Amino acid sequence: MTMTRQTSTLLFLSLSLPLWLAGCALSENGPETSPPDLTPPPQRGIVRIGSASVMSGPDTYEQSMALALFYDPNAASPVCTRSETRNCVTHRCGAIKNVPSAGDITIKGGSEDVLLRPGTSGAYTEYRNTSTLTFQRGQILNLSASGKDVPAWQTPLTIPTQVFSLQSPSPARIDLTWVLHKTQDLALTWTPTTPGHSVRIELSQDFGQSQGTLIECVFDGSQGAGSVPASVIAQLQTTVGINHAVGVLVGPGSEIRLSPPGWDVSVWTIGVGRTGIATIAD
Repeated sequence: MTMTRQTSTLLFLSLSLPLWLAGCALSENGPETSPPDLTPPPQRGIVRIGSASVMSGPDTYEQSMALALFYDPNAASPVCTRSETRNCVTHRCGAIKNVPSAGDITIKGGSEDVLLRPGTSGAYTEYRNTSTLTFQRGQILNLSASGKDVPAWQTPLTIPTQVFSLQSPSPARIDLTWVLHKTQDLALTWTPTTPGHSVRIELSQDFGQSQGTLIECVFDGSQGAGSVPASVIAQLQTTVGINHAVGVLVGPGSEIRLSPPGWDVSVWTIGVGRTGIATIAD
């Protein structure tokens, strides 16, 4: 009887502990707390490979592109900053110079080998081919960086196999030119993909110049629709004449994340999709 009463008392005391003590280790001086995580955020890198194709009558218009960027968001005056809003990541950059590089980046497995080579300032010149699909559906690309400020790395990357059909804006339009308002979401629809595959929307404005922005949004392709929030569109500059026009790339996507020591590198592809031009209005 005595042992039963003691056990019941201990059980009552344990259930009566304040909630703020639950799950905390105790020491002679009270509950122990974990120290704050003071680890600085990793340095960032992006490598994007894209391709687009559209038919008009008997003609097919194709283009392919690739770019790379590495930067340190912990610098006193960072060249680029990164923010997330719902499905979108925004990189806002000043003039891209005096930035880290990963040395030469080689892309093999397409219809031709592509070399992204950094200049003396660390910035990479974008590869662009406006006459053919260098990167085609289902290709397995092999990317490798020789290493410099960013340690050397390598990874395979598969171009999505899905045939992409944009529904809105009209797929019949070759140029895909439209006006975006800073107070309105950008809503796109497409023929739904099979489950488990993504669709990416990229908006690029003045990237590499004095005030550039690269926006990357990822959606569940099987939903057949995606919307870039107005709060993201509002980060773009108002278009004046032909100045500050926005390049658009939308299509099936895939992504691989790499973690060289101290770095978070995102390698993604959009292909084979559609390209367009947008102007930004208030």
